Amino acid sequence: MEDIENYTSLQEFTEDIAHSGNRPILTSQGKQGVHKGEKCLRGQAALVLLIALLTSVCVNIVLGVLLVNSRRSSVTVEPVKSDASEAASLSLKLTAMQERFSRLCSEYTTLGKTCSKAVIQCKPCPENWMHLEGRCYFFSDDKLDWQHSKESCASMGGYLTILHSHEQHHTLEGVARNRGGFDYHFWIGLSDAETEGVWKWVDNTVVNMTYWNEGEKEPNNHQSGGIHGEDCAVLDSRSKTWFDVPCDFIYKRICEMDPITINI
Repeated sequence: MEDIENYTSLQEFTEDIAHSGNRPILTSQGKQGVHKGEKCLRGQAALVLLIALLTSVCVNIVLGVLLVNSRRSSVTVEPVKSDASEAASLSLKLTAMQERFSRLCSEYTTLGKTCSKAVIQCKPCPENWMHLEGRCYFFSDDKLDWQHSKESCASMGGYLTILHSHEQHHTLEGVARNRGGFDYHFWIGLSDAETEGVWKWVDNTVVNMTYWNEGEKEPNNHQSGGIHGEDCAVLDSRSKTWFDVPCDFIYKRICEMDPITINI
């Protein structure tokens, strides 16, 4: 009986002599068990992958929400400054810089007295600028149109000159005549390009004292100026008056800036 039972329990295995010698192989019942195990393992693996995928999606969503919230919280809305308050702030900064410059010049001059060689003296105006009538002026040697002349003055920290007094006009036309040579036209910061007939300085103030050439009935917006007319002004050092001319003409320029106060 024992031999018969042992044989029955082992009948699932045979010897495959034809193909691989004495290698034992599974019968049909054993194969079904293996297939069921494989299906079970595949199902568990698919479930694990699905769970991992869902977890990854959830994590990405949470991270995205946190990132958006952090960006929103980091953005602060700054109050918009009015033009008046911004101008006051810039004025205070300029005053502070001028005072600091004055102190540095004073200290520099004191130290320069102990040097064996001459030192450069502090001046209220930059190099190549002239200190006239309490202002700083630059007379260019090169020629540009009105817009580029305006930009050139701004790049140096100044602006196309504004003539508010007879003293300014008289002083500048004299220097322009001496420095200009055969060039007696110099751009000034006056234009009516915004509104025809309304002449304004580059600081947007309306002109109150004029020196137009009355003999030529200036400003006449002569038709020779083309479709744009004559919208920009020049100081004519020969006639000591102003002319309106096309803004794309090429002339020398006069730049102006505030002087630095030096207390020595």
